[in-house]
Amino acid sequence: MKRYAQILWGKAHWVFEAEEVPEFAPDIVIVDITDKPEVQEGWDYDEETRDFTAPVVPEPTPIEPTPTLEEMQAQTLLNTEYLVSRSELLGGM
Repeated sequence: MKRYAQILWGKAHWVFEAEEVPEFAPDIVIVDITDKPEVQEGWDYDEETRDFTAPVVPEPTPIEPTPTLEEMQAQTLLNTEYLVSRSELLGGM
């Protein structure tokens, strides 16, 4: 039994076993991966070198925590005090 991978958009889309390459539509790319047992669905495929590489999953971008109600109220108070003090310094222009 041989191992094959269907290539779609530069990735191993479907990995399967068969006695021989099945006949699909001519635009479906099938690659023999019998000698590459590590290849899994989702791996990247380079058409020029015919090499597979495990996908690199980027580290997730940390999400800043949502401010609490108290923090938002404190920021609003600071902004209001700042605007009032500026207005007083400029003489109410």
